[in-house]
Amino acid sequence: MLSWVYILLVCYVTSSLATERNCSGESSDKSTESPCLWTMIKQLVSIENRLNEFMNLSKHNHLAINKVEEKLKKDEEIKTKVKSLENCCKKQKAQITSLVSSFGTQKRECRSIQAKQTAMISLLKGNQNKMMGMQLEINKLKKKSFSCPDDWVSFSGHCYWFVYRKVTWNIAKNDCQQKGGYLAKVDSETENSWLISKLQAEVWIGLNDIETEGQWRWTSDNTGISTSYWQYPEPNGERTENCVNFCKKTCQQKAYGWNDLPCDYPTGYVCEKHL
Repeated sequence: MLSWVYILLVCYVTSSLATERNCSGESSDKSTESPCLWTMIKQLVSIENRLNEFMNLSKHNHLAINKVEEKLKKDEEIKTKVKSLENCCKKQKAQITSLVSSFGTQKRECRSIQAKQTAMISLLKGNQNKMMGMQLEINKLKKKSFSCPDDWVSFSGHCYWFVYRKVTWNIAKNDCQQKGGYLAKVDSETENSWLISKLQAEVWIGLNDIETEGQWRWTSDNTGISTSYWQYPEPNGERTENCVNFCKKTCQQKAYGWNDLPCDYPTGYVCEKHL
């Protein structure tokens, strides 16, 4: 901008000198110099006004240029932000694409797992049905195993077989063993009363003192007796009567009770075994 001012000043000085020469050539009268100076002053004022206008215009242009530069700077910042946002959008788009792909993979895996679960459930149901069938068979077998055989009578977890064929005590014992049991052992008053209620005739039981006279033991487990249900005045056979039966008629009694007899005496017997 200053270079233009210098150019204008040079033009002004040149113009002034030329004007002054013209004025000097036309007249040498000093009285005529005033109009020439006045003309120069007017020209200077006009030039000054033009310079001021130019300076103002230059100032406005400079301000406008600054505004444009600021706007360009802001536009550049906006472009940078837009580019950053575009990059961010690209990254997010890539992440979304990756998530969609991952979701598709997980969805397929989930379907595969569901199919396996369905197959497992079907298999479990099949196994459950088989187990139920097996349980029914087991229950049937248990029922059979916990039921007394034919001709045997159940009482308090035991089975009893009443035989009224008359045999010796040893034959009766062996027969019970062959049936998987033993000559009956009386463990309580309740059992004794129940046996008596079922009797139709006299029978052998497992009590004896064959090994030691006077020491009565059960043949099933070789245990002694803690209580007894002897007929009065039994036992009275000493060494000749070592085996015990339920006696009523032979003992001339109205009710059944224990009685010692010779072991080769023929009478019925009652076998016992656990369920």
